Amino acid sequence: MPDEKLQRYLAEHYYSGPKSEAVLEKYGDGKKKKKKRRADAEGTDPRAVLIRDEGSLWFGETDEHDDAEAETEAVHVGPIVQDTAPSSKQSQKSGWTAIRKPTSEAPSAPDTPVPEATSQAATPEMETRPKAGLMSREQLRAQREAREAAERAAAKEEAMQQDEQLPEAQQTVYRDAQGRRVNIEEEEERLKQEEQERLRKKEEQKQWNRGLVQRREEAEQRAMLDSARHEQLTKYVSHYWANIRYADDKHLNSELRERVHWDDPARAFLTRRAGRRVVRPQYEGPAPPPNRFGIKPGYRWDGVDRSNGFERKMLMSINNAQRIRTEHHAWSAEDM
Repeated sequence: MPDEKLQRYLAEHYYSGPKSEAVLEKYGDGKKKKKKRRADAEGTDPRAVLIRDEGSLWFGETDEHDDAEAETEAVHVGPIVQDTAPSSKQSQKSGWTAIRKPTSEAPSAPDTPVPEATSQAATPEMETRPKAGLMSREQLRAQREAREAAERAAAKEEAMQQDEQLPEAQQTVYRDAQGRRVNIEEEEERLKQEEQERLRKKEEQKQWNRGLVQRREEAEQRAMLDSARHEQLTKYVSHYWANIRYADDKHLNSELRERVHWDDPARAFLTRRAGRRVVRPQYEGPAPPPNRFGIKPGYRWDGVDRSNGFERKMLMSINNAQRIRTEHHAWSAEDM
């Protein structure tokens, strides 16, 4: 005779379906095994979602299926969970629907927010997020530009915050060769001033290289242009034509005739202004060092030799070569 406890234990833990019920009715005390209730699609809650296996719909439930395979999962949105009991004799006779609150044994519904009941304020991050759906080229470009502008603004703000939070000890310290601390802004300003001073001296040096005659002519030309620029022309035509220079201008022609040029071919027989002869100034100081071409220095020379010494070395080499040739000739003709 089989053991009743063993059969009851096997029916409770290993058997399923009608076989388990039959064994429990035969060897048990009249209590049936409690099975997990299955969610019914025709429940009172319209928001409940019922998921069933296709095998149970087409072929029906078999005794070989386990409780886990026969169990269905229902995803609920509301706080009420509605389950229906399995196809047992008692539930089929009564026709009642069991409604209970979710317990720890029942699967907990995921916390999915309801879009109709939840309203959040739009943030800059939500505005810059890419939108779904079909969009035109202009919309895509505007969306990309807005996103890039937001990223640049965020990066700039973050950099400013980092600069403000950066302590004094973490800032870069620049030093010169002697180890003294150097301020970058002051150093750049000093270099800029030095560059301006160098350009000014270079311009002055260009002016120094020019002669006095060139400077005087340039000054006269500048004065003439200034006078012509500031000359006030009247409204009348006669005054207007009187102030304009033209080919038959008597004032201009007389001014040009009074000028005396040093290379004027008619200067030799001009007797009208013989008292003011043009004489070229010459240097009258100490004797300058000789050169190969016999060129005299200018009349403003201060006597300082600013050359690189090439002429002196050249003349010394020429004199040495001539002396060697003379001595060689005298030595060769000594016995004659």
